[in-house]
Amino acid sequence: MKRKVIQLDFINEIIYCALDVHKKSWYVNIRCKEFELENFCQKPSVEELLKHLQKNYPGARYKVAYEAGFCGFGIQRHLSREGIECIVVNAADIPTSDKEKKRKQDKIDARKIGRSLAKGELECIYIPDMVMEHARSLVRERSRLVQDQTRCKNRIWSLIMFSDLDADADKPKQYWSRKFVESLKKLDCGSEPLRQALDIAIEEYVLIRQLLTAATKRVRLLAADQLFAAIQESLRSIPGIGLINAMVIHTEIMEISRFKILDHLCSYAGMVPDTESSGEKEKITGITHRSNNYLRTAIVESSWIIIRKDPAMLMKYKAYCARMDQNKAIIKIARHLLNRIRYVWMNQTTYQKGIAA
Repeated sequence: MKRKVIQLDFINEIIYCALDVHKKSWYVNIRCKEFELENFCQKPSVEELLKHLQKNYPGARYKVAYEAGFCGFGIQRHLSREGIECIVVNAADIPTSDKEKKRKQDKIDARKIGRSLAKGELECIYIPDMVMEHARSLVRERSRLVQDQTRCKNRIWSLIMFSDLDADADKPKQYWSRKFVESLKKLDCGSEPLRQALDIAIEEYVLIRQLLTAATKRVRLLAADQLFAAIQESLRSIPGIGLINAMVIHTEIMEISRFKILDHLCSYAGMVPDTESSGEKEKITGITHRSNNYLRTAIVESSWIIIRKDPAMLMKYKAYCARMDQNKAIIKIARHLLNRIRYVWMNQTTYQKGIAA
């Protein structure tokens, strides 16, 4: 007597799949709405994951989630092309018990993502357009080169001070001219090993400065591209926002319409305070550490300049300084600046100076 073969069919069912992603392996947690189905470790391969899901749960609707991290959005984009819903979540937004924090394992991490995904507790972060993401990478690389150049300067000056070399009288405040760099190369070090150490540090600085110059030229060319030109013109009409900061703001925000209200934009930029509230007590612990650091740095830098160039912003700044510290006042100005950035961007218009609103 032949056995009747029953075909697997999960039509109208939702299968939740959570990934704890690493370079050499993925830990996978699969569950349905009611309970957990399986845990396993696999090679870092979207094709292998799809093959497993389609073999064991054919016909189902799949929902996948993983933490934002080193692998970026490649997995999400690959799964989306296959017609599978996939979200990328901020690791800090995943509900975690104290026990899970203290007994951290890949299996536990995948399980808590899967549990929260099935309950609908996870919110996807913004998935950028690939072209804009690549432009952001270029602008961020330039920002990192600026930091590296500053570190090189500090190392050189630390070596000079530690070795008690006489160069303090010629030290420029900020920009190191070629003349000053050449004077460092001719500095009397007193011994050959110290001379070699200083020459290596100077050579590193010169190389990074050349890379920074090349990166700046590429960012300038990118800003003139048709994709960026119109918005760049609006942003650069704001006093205090030059080409580089305009590109940082543009590539970090990417799409201004995704922030429905100003508070959402201020929160993304980190221009809001952290608070601790319990009962009738409420404590403000200062500006939040949760922010887009590239964007916040650009906005604060531009805020210090706009108060010198726009009388209306200077008036606001002085009013804030009358009742608070200068550093707190500039954060208030940064919020006003974000509001004006949002306005000129959304309306594709030119900034008007002297407006106190």
